[in-house]
Amino acid sequence: MTSLVALHQSMTTNGIDIQKFPFRTGAANFECLFSTRGNVLELSLTSRGKDPKFFLFSVSPSYEINVYLGDKLGEFISVLKTHGMSGIGFKPSEMFSELNSVIPSVANSTTIPSPEDIVRLRHDLEFRDLPFFDTWIYWKEREGPKAENLKKTLLVLGNDAAEYSLRMTASSRWSATPTGKSWRDSLRSLA
Repeated sequence: MTSLVALHQSMTTNGIDIQKFPFRTGAANFECLFSTRGNVLELSLTSRGKDPKFFLFSVSPSYEINVYLGDKLGEFISVLKTHGMSGIGFKPSEMFSELNSVIPSVANSTTIPSPEDIVRLRHDLEFRDLPFFDTWIYWKEREGPKAENLKKTLLVLGNDAAEYSLRMTASSRWSATPTGKSWRDSLRSLA
């Protein structure tokens, strides 16, 4: 994915760790996220429509994506078939080549998704019905946040929030209704 090289370089230059962009192939529309949070390169595609489907791809350090869809192939093809059979076989390498041609090469602060957008688009996160950050829960009895909570904190709020969560043995608490809070609103001092 040669376009990811330029996008990642631009993100690094601009201090940005996640970007959102659209992708249309045939009659199917996707919202894509390219994330470098947690020092892991990931590209996700979430179909648009009343029953969105989520597809996550690891990106290698050389910006290659394994186009093998495995058990997700049938689901992916069902997203692409909006009007029945096209008569043309699906070739993942061609679709990814098409995707490569529309990936932006310049990162932009206006295409950084909101935390709520990330929760909506990342179907692999816990408690997706709770997309709004509420507060921190500080632990004394256990060693800190559970793995799934830390994953949500990292992917939705970013590296700094995940580092704070680990350092302070705090879990992020989420709400179903907008709170108007950022994760920095209820920081506890290290002193």
